[in-house]
Amino acid sequence: MTDSAAESLPDLVSKLRERIKELRRAGDLLDLLAAAEAGADEIEGRVGEYWNDAGNDAGREALLAVKRFTFNASADCWPGWSVPDKAPNREVLVRALELAKRSTGLVKKLGLGRVQEGTGVWLSGAHELALGRHTDAHSAFTLARQHYIAAQAPGLALLTQGYIAIVCQIAPDQVPACAEDLDQVCARISAGGFDDGAEWIEQLRTARKAFYSLRAYI
Repeated sequence: MTDSAAESLPDLVSKLRERIKELRRAGDLLDLLAAAEAGADEIEGRVGEYWNDAGNDAGREALLAVKRFTFNASADCWPGWSVPDKAPNREVLVRALELAKRSTGLVKKLGLGRVQEGTGVWLSGAHELALGRHTDAHSAFTLARQHYIAAQAPGLALLTQGYIAIVCQIAPDQVPACAEDLDQVCARISAGGFDDGAEWIEQLRTARKAFYSLRAYI
């Protein structure tokens, strides 16, 4: 029996979660991705023995942990949080996109609702944008916005509309025309009185600068 097999599922989850937290702080994205991928594989491989029996709660908590750390690791790899001074590593982006999709799959499996599903789809769109796949990014952002509207989350719907506006501005020949530009969306966010409105506006404006600077590389 391997050491991991001898551990209880909650102990295994706790150990892997702490390891991934350490790697997030360290900042080596390839190491972080490898740990998140391997940790998700290991935990999901163990959950089967819990999922359909009296240990169902342990299995659910384990999958919730995987959902969170795959999302966080993926989000850490997105170059749009700040204005980069060099081209992003495409291997990092592709693997981060797969982690985002994996996290969203767990949102669906666990029935966590339209807001979390929308956020997972948004992250996939964010990586598609970073990869220069503007049509796919537009489709993902549009779907995320639909989830937010269905969940009655108007602020998040507007935030995602801002990302759609960024794609329209960067790649107008590849996606449908937008009814509003980013400045108009930001004005609507500001007028909406959302608790996180100022942060959303800053996030959107930073992302626009980031992807204009990256156009030479993608």
